[in-house]
Amino acid sequence: MRLPIHAKSSSVRLMDAARYADRLARVRDGLERHEAAWLLVPPSGDFRWLTGAAARSTERLVVLAVPRRGDPFCLVPRLEADALAAECPWLELEVWEEREDPLARLARRLDLESKPRLLLGDGFRTASLLALVARTECRTAGAVLGTLRLIKDADEIRAAQKAGRDADRVIEEAADFMRPGMTERRIERFIFERFEDLGDAAPWAIVASGPHAALPHHMTSARTLREGDVVVLDLGATVEGYGSDITRTFWLSDPPAEAERVYQTVLQAQRAGVAASRDGVPAEAVDRAARGVIEAAGYGEFFVHRTGHGVGLEIHEPPYLVAGNHEPLRSGMVHSVEPGIYLPGRFGVRIEDLVVVGADGAIVLNHAPCDPRPARVRA
Repeated sequence: MRLPIHAKSSSVRLMDAARYADRLARVRDGLERHEAAWLLVPPSGDFRWLTGAAARSTERLVVLAVPRRGDPFCLVPRLEADALAAECPWLELEVWEEREDPLARLARRLDLESKPRLLLGDGFRTASLLALVARTECRTAGAVLGTLRLIKDADEIRAAQKAGRDADRVIEEAADFMRPGMTERRIERFIFERFEDLGDAAPWAIVASGPHAALPHHMTSARTLREGDVVVLDLGATVEGYGSDITRTFWLSDPPAEAERVYQTVLQAQRAGVAASRDGVPAEAVDRAARGVIEAAGYGEFFVHRTGHGVGLEIHEPPYLVAGNHEPLRSGMVHSVEPGIYLPGRFGVRIEDLVVVGADGAIVLNHAPCDPRPARVRA
């Protein structure tokens, strides 16, 4: 069964339809350049960027299919069809039933017997991916979609600014809330509740205390905070699909020896990275600027990750600010600047803001104070 293209139901939908039509036109230009017949996109940030819908990735196949010429359609299971139709009233839906093989339905629509060249977006499940690769020529869609999503438009930046303001508020409130005797998980719950109170979606957090602060991607645990702990809070949520990502480091009462020196080194490195973020600068230059400060202070071996990454519909997306990435930053890109020093078994320090790249320098989206003592202690 196919659902036809729906009538536009409101002025908001009319505006959205025009926006996504423009994006589809740019994708078709990419298909033309790569001499590909179709772009196939499973549920992902790419799917949302092209449709505005946040489709779920499950064992039931959902695929947006964009042809080089003609109108797109979306293969979707019946139980997901009504929700997608409401979000994308302009999009034709190819609805499959539980008793059907959705890949067979897709193969007929794409005429895979003619061996068209396909560009595949990230996020396909292995079985579907292998089935397509076995039938026809397939290439990654990154060269098309990655470049299109790099530069954020005014609406995307407005959403990122709102997400940044909310993250500033939540991290300050979390710092004021936490105290010795609480568990990391209790603080994480508080963060989630506050984001939900603000109306933000998909909240997440890293709460890393004491020796856990030396683990950059620590999984929040049941550890109880203690006097003198260094605590790293790394958190975010989404506004209209666009994410926030902020990190601040705090300590409870008197910190371990050397913590002040490490903190000031990371703060200087973070400011150097922000200052280096401008239009035309190679992405690796931001990493080099921040890393140089840390290396000069003698902590180079303890800065174990890249300096930053792009943030948009996905919390990690291009550009990646790392040595070897010679691609230039461009105005409108949004990325993190988050150097850190991690002393194994002792503590760690990370400070992170999101910035919008501009011709005259970075526009910082986060403004929560960089003060290692929680607000409760400062007062």
